[in-house]
Amino acid sequence: MSADRRGPRLLTVPVGDRSLSWALRAANGRQLGVGVRTYRTEQELTDAVRELIIERTALRCTVGQSEARLWVWTAYLPVRTTRPGAAEGAGPVARSARGYLRRDQCQAGVTGFLSGLQRLGQESRRPGREDSWPF
Repeated sequence: MSADRRGPRLLTVPVGDRSLSWALRAANGRQLGVGVRTYRTEQELTDAVRELIIERTALRCTVGQSEARLWVWTAYLPVRTTRPGAAEGAGPVARSARGYLRRDQCQAGVTGFLSGLQRLGQESRRPGREDSWPF
């Protein structure tokens, strides 16, 4: 592996009974964010991650406090339909992998997550990587 390949990685995470999700990790192994939704097949997971990476600039991230009074962030993709009631089913696509003691630390976590997605998007456009995703 070359030195320039070191960077964020998307990992497939088994969840419960035959479901899958994902986690985004930095080069040092620290989790940058995790997927909120679960998927029945690897193809569903791949399609969802592809959409997340392609639409990363449209993500809306919110910061708030959990019941444990830790700061957490949540990321949402906009609803892309005009069907009545479709927006009601929209939910988060990613969240912080942990809680933060301070709001500024949480905001830095959002920045790290978005930077990781940006880097994955750039790597996916490299020659020879058209059909390959880094997870």
